[in-house]
Amino acid sequence: MPNLFSDHTVALAGYGFSVDGPYLTINDLDEGTVGYVPVLGRTFSLRRLPRRRCIGRIDLRTHERSTCPLNAELLPDGKEDMCPACIEATGFNPSFYFSSYISPQQREYNQTPHYVYLAYFAPSYVKAGISSETRGIERLLEQGARAARVVGRFTCADDARALEAALCAQDGVAETMRASLKAKLLADAPYSFEEACHELRTAADRLDDVDAVANAGFSPEDALDLSPYYFGGPSPDAHTMQLPEGEGFADVCGGVCAGMVGANLVFWQDGTNFIAPIKDWESHEIEFLDDEIACEYASEPQQISLF
Repeated sequence: MPNLFSDHTVALAGYGFSVDGPYLTINDLDEGTVGYVPVLGRTFSLRRLPRRRCIGRIDLRTHERSTCPLNAELLPDGKEDMCPACIEATGFNPSFYFSSYISPQQREYNQTPHYVYLAYFAPSYVKAGISSETRGIERLLEQGARAARVVGRFTCADDARALEAALCAQDGVAETMRASLKAKLLADAPYSFEEACHELRTAADRLDDVDAVANAGFSPEDALDLSPYYFGGPSPDAHTMQLPEGEGFADVCGGVCAGMVGANLVFWQDGTNFIAPIKDWESHEIEFLDDEIACEYASEPQQISLF
């Protein structure tokens, strides 16, 4: 099988979305370079290898990535995907409001304009979050939201966090959502932009009546359908999407890539879109087998879930 990075040790450092569609961020550990591999419409397979490596650092001003200068190896069961040196160099803590220490990089980043959003994943599954305006809608796409509404724009992260906290204090608005749940909802819940708009509009109308939310600067904008960023067009029918069954797919995935929703690759095989969650693959060394399908998924009878 042709390994795209033959004779090089590479690690999965992340994923993202551009005007040309979703891509994987792959660190070449031999060359010390960061590469971006487009996946939409591509036939390929990934194998996750046991060894974990630091994914490197990010410049919060430019959002540019670089590989770990120490080429550090991480513990197999560790929670961090960066070594201590790269964590310090990046200086980013998404939960800065709970921390007793904020890095100089974070303080500068927090002074950039931020927005607050409501992200829709499936009926009855809406969460709130914040992002710097410098990142555009990248945060929404990383989260794997199917649709979203910006509900407030602010001059800094602290003011945005005040609205986010007010939203998350209300019933029906989540602050966090597990990656495993996002993958399950992607497989089980039919997606309709019209339904998403209705749910986000209903949520906004309800939240606007809460004084703490309204006083924090709640100002909903039009809903965004994020499907074109994931699939290059409309979302596939949910009834053609499945999570593969069995233990054999924990370290391998492949097929014709129909798209990627957040950290979930969607592979087309034999008339079905199979969902391959790769969030837990970040920092692992990988093999990228181009133009090869290294696993065969079996379709299961679909049951329609009602939410």
